[in-house]
Amino acid sequence: MRVLIGCEFSGSVREAFRTKGFEAYSCDILPAEDASPFHIEGDVLDVLNDGWALGIFHPPCTHLAVSGARWFKDKRQEQAEALEFVRTLLEAPIPHIALENPVSIISSRIRKPDCTYQP
Repeated sequence: MRVLIGCEFSGSVREAFRTKGFEAYSCDILPAEDASPFHIEGDVLDVLNDGWALGIFHPPCTHLAVSGARWFKDKRQEQAEALEFVRTLLEAPIPHIALENPVSIISSRIRKPDCTYQP
């Protein structure tokens, strides 16, 4: 099974899948911290159509998390762009998609989460 871990450069999630036998790749605009050959350095949007069976995405929460609600009025454009990025990830032609994010405006602007976890 081909797995895409988007917005990840640490390699932690990718390697967890690879040790279980999955054909997993991470993708981020930053280089992989572990210098893995299984990392795609670039925009995750450019590889969404490459035949993945599972996509796990960790979009940046800078403009989405409610912990920064105090500044929302000053960053409407950044929020709109961040939400569009999330929509594009969720609408990718990938049969199974998981999106990680802290409590955010995604719940009120796009959709409620299917599940939540409190560590």
